[in-house]
Amino acid sequence: MKTKILEQLQKRRLELGLKIQDMVLRSGLSRQQYGKIEAGGNPRLETLDQIAEGLDSVVMVIPKDKVSQVQKLLASGAAPVTPVSADNSDVENPWGSL
Repeated sequence: MKTKILEQLQKRRLELGLKIQDMVLRSGLSRQQYGKIEAGGNPRLETLDQIAEGLDSVVMVIPKDKVSQVQKLLASGAAPVTPVSADNSDVENPWGSL
Protein backbone atom coordinates (compact mmCIF):
# COMPACT_ATOMS: atom_id res chain seq x y z
CA MET A 1 0.00 0.00 0.00
CA LYS A 2 1.39 3.40 -0.96
CA THR A 3 1.85 6.01 1.70
CA LYS A 4 0.87 9.62 1.17
CA ILE A 5 4.49 10.67 0.82
CA LEU A 6 5.15 8.11 -1.93
CA GLU A 7 2.02 9.31 -3.74
CA GLN A 8 3.27 12.88 -3.41
CA LEU A 9 6.67 11.93 -4.85
CA GLN A 10 5.03 10.26 -7.83
CA LYS A 11 2.69 13.21 -8.35
CA ARG A 12 5.62 15.65 -8.26
CA ARG A 13 7.60 13.52 -10.73
CA LEU A 14 4.66 13.48 -13.12
CA GLU A 15 4.09 17.24 -12.70
CA LEU A 16 7.69 17.76 -13.80
CA GLY A 17 7.09 15.49 -16.81
CA LEU A 18 9.72 13.00 -15.66
CA LYS A 19 9.82 9.26 -16.22
CA ILE A 20 11.14 6.79 -13.68
CA GLN A 21 14.35 6.41 -15.71
CA ASP A 22 14.90 10.18 -15.42
CA MET A 23 15.19 9.76 -11.67
CA VAL A 24 18.40 7.77 -12.03
CA LEU A 25 20.44 10.92 -12.74
CA ARG A 26 18.32 13.17 -10.55
CA SER A 27 18.34 11.03 -7.39
CA GLY A 28 21.37 8.81 -7.73
CA LEU A 29 19.24 5.69 -7.36
CA SER A 30 19.00 2.92 -9.91
CA ARG A 31 15.85 2.65 -12.01
CA GLN A 32 14.90 -0.52 -10.12
CA GLN A 33 15.46 1.09 -6.70
CA TYR A 34 13.38 4.12 -7.55
CA GLY A 35 10.63 2.05 -9.17
CA LYS A 36 10.34 -0.16 -6.08
CA ILE A 37 10.09 2.86 -3.81
CA GLU A 38 7.41 4.52 -5.87
CA ALA A 39 5.50 1.22 -6.07
CA GLY A 40 5.19 1.14 -2.29
CA GLY A 41 8.65 0.51 -0.92
CA ASN A 42 9.90 1.58 2.47
CA PRO A 43 12.77 4.01 1.84
CA ARG A 44 15.11 5.39 4.48
CA LEU A 45 14.85 9.06 5.34
CA GLU A 46 18.16 9.72 3.59
CA THR A 47 16.77 8.16 0.42
CA LEU A 48 13.62 10.29 0.64
CA ASP A 49 15.84 13.36 0.90
CA GLN A 50 17.76 12.25 -2.21
CA ILE A 51 14.56 11.75 -4.17
CA ALA A 52 13.10 15.07 -3.01
CA GLU A 53 16.29 16.85 -4.06
CA GLY A 54 16.00 15.21 -7.47
CA LEU A 55 12.46 16.56 -7.73
CA ASP A 56 13.52 20.09 -6.74
CA SER A 57 11.59 19.61 -3.50
CA VAL A 58 12.13 19.13 0.21
CA VAL A 59 10.79 16.65 2.74
CA MET A 60 9.05 18.53 5.51
CA VAL A 61 6.99 17.83 8.62
CA ILE A 62 3.87 19.97 8.75
CA PRO A 63 1.70 20.14 11.86
CA LYS A 64 -1.68 18.54 11.19
CA ASP A 65 -3.54 21.70 12.09
CA LYS A 66 -1.60 23.59 9.38
CA VAL A 67 -1.90 21.08 6.52
CA SER A 68 -5.02 22.61 4.99
CA GLN A 69 -3.45 26.09 5.04
CA VAL A 70 -0.30 24.80 3.36
CA GLN A 71 -2.36 22.93 0.76
CA LYS A 72 -4.37 26.07 -0.01
CA LEU A 73 -1.20 28.11 -0.33
CA LEU A 74 0.35 25.57 -2.70
CA ALA A 75 -2.84 25.30 -4.74
CA SER A 76 -3.01 29.08 -5.13
CA GLY A 77 0.44 29.17 -6.69
CA ALA A 78 1.27 32.18 -4.53
CA ALA A 79 4.97 32.85 -4.16
CA PRO A 80 6.34 33.82 -0.76
CA VAL A 81 7.20 37.48 -0.35
CA THR A 82 10.92 38.19 -0.60
CA PRO A 83 12.11 40.48 2.18
CA VAL A 84 13.79 43.73 1.10
CA SER A 85 15.85 44.49 4.19
CA ALA A 86 19.00 42.55 4.96
CA ASP A 87 18.08 41.90 8.58
CA ASN A 88 14.33 41.38 7.91
CA SER A 89 13.53 43.59 10.93
CA ASP A 90 11.07 45.84 9.11
CA VAL A 91 9.41 43.15 6.99
CA GLU A 92 6.30 41.32 8.14
CA ASN A 93 6.66 37.53 8.06
CA PRO A 94 4.21 36.23 5.41
CA TRP A 95 4.42 32.75 6.96
CA GLY A 96 3.63 33.97 10.47
CA SER A 97 0.11 32.52 10.55
CA LEU A 98 1.19 29.10 9.34
